[in-house]
Amino acid sequence: MPKKKKPVEGKKNKTEVAVKKKKASTLKPKEKTTAITSASSQDLWRAFDDAFERFRSDFEDLLFPSHWDTALSLLPETRVPAVDLEDREKEYLLKAEMPGFKKEDIEIEVKEDAVEITGTAGWKYDKKEQAYICKERACESFYRMVDLPEEIKVDDVAANLSDGVLEITLPKKAPKKKRIVAIK
Repeated sequence: MPKKKKPVEGKKNKTEVAVKKKKASTLKPKEKTTAITSASSQDLWRAFDDAFERFRSDFEDLLFPSHWDTALSLLPETRVPAVDLEDREKEYLLKAEMPGFKKEDIEIEVKEDAVEITGTAGWKYDKKEQAYICKERACESFYRMVDLPEEIKVDDVAANLSDGVLEITLPKKAPKKKRIVAIK
């Protein structure tokens, strides 16, 4: 077997040069690339929707982190009593559902244009030496503020609690005249 000659550096075989020329001639000229490529309007809308959805979800995570659910469940429950406000021409009658509450547990603060009802009721676990296995009855607090459409006489307000319903009578300062208009 004849020995192959090692190619000398700097010198190329005739066959190597011919192969390189052939490869170079089959390649297409390089196309110019840009940062912005043309896209259909549907692709642009989809990209915009995706970007906006990511922004919205990141914003919600910032304002309302998912770990808040567990943190908020540890806070005591604050309930908002359901109320009805009735206009009786010379006075307002406010009724609030307060089942299980005693009058000592309720505080009513009256302003000329609003009524605030607050309080605490329920089972209080004061004795720490007792070994409870389960504690489901809890102390409840409540708060409700009702804005009034007219000013009232703060000194003449009366309240009554009966059968779990709190009734507050709120006399008006200067009842406004009302008139029913007939439709022609």
